[in-house]
Amino acid sequence: MGDGAKLNRGLILCTDSFTIQEVITLMNVLKIKYDIDSTIQGIQNQRPRIYILPKSKPKLINICKPYFLPSMLYKLNLNFYY
Repeated sequence: MGDGAKLNRGLILCTDSFTIQEVITLMNVLKIKYDIDSTIQGIQNQRPRIYILPKSKPKLINICKPYFLPSMLYKLNLNFYY
């Protein structure tokens, strides 16, 4: 729950310790299984991170919300969506 944050209107997943190929695999799973659109950032400095596009943010929130500790819900900016 602590390895991500709001970025602009989307969400960033801190996948810094994954290889670029592993990050691409995770992005493909998000798209195929959950129809979540994302991009990759940080390739130039070898710190690849997944950026969840704003249009997919509500989908990801609906999937993840039941597993979040109440003290971490602020990371999802739920006051705006719910």
